Amino acid sequence: MEASHHILIAVDETEASTQAVRYVSRIVGKSEDISIYLFHVLPPIPPQLLEFGGAENPEREQRLSTDLKKAQAEWIENAKAAASRSLDLAHKILIDTGISPARISTRFSSSIHKPNVVREILEAAEQYQCGTIVVGRHRLPWAQELFHRHTGEVLVETGRERCVWVVAC
Repeated sequence: MEASHHILIAVDETEASTQAVRYVSRIVGKSEDISIYLFHVLPPIPPQLLEFGGAENPEREQRLSTDLKKAQAEWIENAKAAASRSLDLAHKILIDTGISPARISTRFSSSIHKPNVVREILEAAEQYQCGTIVVGRHRLPWAQELFHRHTGEVLVETGRERCVWVVAC
């Protein structure tokens, strides 16, 4: 399938994100040749879970390393579970519009460090060969608009030859 038939929707817990999903569902409708990737950028793993001070005893070092990896995996699963409400709603909106569940995938960012949201979205679009990226944009009071660069604006500037839909609500 061509990249132009793959759409990546950045999903978070905001109403703007939900509106972006609704917009895509109306535009795409029951199209048989579109695949949709619901993408969520996970928050950064807390610093205490990134590394430990080490140990002089190799067995203790191995055990600490194993425990750290287990704690990281558990934290990531909890973060995914916290995002599930928004992703489940997005999935339901698409299915209720008539989009086949087989054409909808849910993906998460893989970075464990503080995410660069734009980079994470662009890398996901590249990885899943998405020709279109969709983000929701909430409106801010005009004074805040002067000093705030929205993810959608940055994606439009750096979209790497992709179509970027910024759905404002």
